[in-house]
Amino acid sequence: MRHQQTLIPKESLQESGVTTSGFSLPEILIASFILALVVLGSVRMTSTALLGMGHSKTRGQADNEIARHIEEPRAKAFGFLCTQGCTDDQLTKALTYNLTTLKPLCASKGLGQAFLNSLSNQEKPLSFTTGAPPIDISASYSADGNKLHVTYEAKTTPRPLFVTTTLVPHAQGWCP
Repeated sequence: MRHQQTLIPKESLQESGVTTSGFSLPEILIASFILALVVLGSVRMTSTALLGMGHSKTRGQADNEIARHIEEPRAKAFGFLCTQGCTDDQLTKALTYNLTTLKPLCASKGLGQAFLNSLSNQEKPLSFTTGAPPIDISASYSADGNKLHVTYEAKTTPRPLFVTTTLVPHAQGWCP
């Protein structure tokens, strides 16, 4: 036995108390489309935020490693040409510097180059790698009078990170 569908006129349904209100197919399709756009926008914002946090973490790792590499030459700049009062066990003594070496360097504005020459290759690496994934960092050093300019470049994505600092040996304060 087959069931046969019967169409009931709208007027009869209203008279019998059955409501015919609801959403039409075009309304449902438009609402679904709008909801899909909102969901896609939310997913895109979330993925962009996560990607940005990943880039920030990578740049932070590179920045921390660069700061660690800057500290050794910075500490060495304080003690360059120092003969007394520059180490922890001599903190109560007055600072004195090797004036025989210092005076000609001051006169020729060569203190920066002399300081650069005094640094070992370990204290002034030209490149190093840090982090996971690995981040390549290169360094350049240039003497300018009594100063030493150091520039680090970390090849991070989407943009490289540049850190530049200037080191001035503390001995410059004793230049005549």
